[in-house]
Amino acid sequence: MRPQVRAVARGLRPVRRTVRRLRHEQPLTLIGWHRIDDRHTDGLSTTEAGFERHLDLLEERGARVLPLMEAVERLALGSLPSRAVALTFDDGYASVVETAWPMLRKRDMPATLFVCSEYLPGTARFDWDTRESIHERHRLATAQQVADAHAEGLDIGSHTRTHPWLPALDDRALERELVESREVIGDLLRAPVRSLAYPTGGWDRRVRAAAARAGYTAAVTVSKGTNRRRTHPLSLHRAFVPEETDDLDLLLDGAYGFLRPVDAVRRPREVS
Repeated sequence: MRPQVRAVARGLRPVRRTVRRLRHEQPLTLIGWHRIDDRHTDGLSTTEAGFERHLDLLEERGARVLPLMEAVERLALGSLPSRAVALTFDDGYASVVETAWPMLRKRDMPATLFVCSEYLPGTARFDWDTRESIHERHRLATAQQVADAHAEGLDIGSHTRTHPWLPALDDRALERELVESREVIGDLLRAPVRSLAYPTGGWDRRVRAAAARAGYTAAVTVSKGTNRRRTHPLSLHRAFVPEETDDLDLLLDGAYGFLRPVDAVRRPREVS
């Protein structure tokens, strides 16, 4: 985060903490990453050391890390524990199953990885990755890696077929992106796929309705802030974690929620 934005969040943190104490329900914080590697200047990568610090902070803050679907169900019931958090990863990079997932397993922390069904062979690269020299960090997990990680406990959700900007699609193309990806991933895992991450956070009411028809019961955006019982389960708020642990600390208090209006006018970009 920019220093000016971080300063505003720090100023708002006492207010957010007070509001949280006064409310009679526990919020749910969703946080996300893309890939774990040796580079953190491109907006998608988090270093392994940085990710380790993030996990340390979660434990230091007493975060109750829950499986995503359990967290969403308990949110609706009003039965969340204090400091409830769910962890997510978008795009299906190999570094998640090879590096991040073993680190999480050592701490007994559940997580969800959202994958694009058309990229499951693991040989293709996303457009934003092919615009620079091919690097190990661009490698995507293969279908076998995804299935093996799922067997070990990693939750798998859909990130559509091909990672398009969903609001721009016609109804038929939208349905195909949502339905086929869910079916392909479900067949791979031999388990129902219930969660979705909108590529680049692109959604509107039409997209959300299509996600419901496709059979999803939870979907995450990139709109910052915590989630409460009134939050629609198919447009859940989530923030990606910057490298700096100070930013994660502020995210856990919902201090970056003031950026939600900016997130609401998000437009398609070259990266997820």
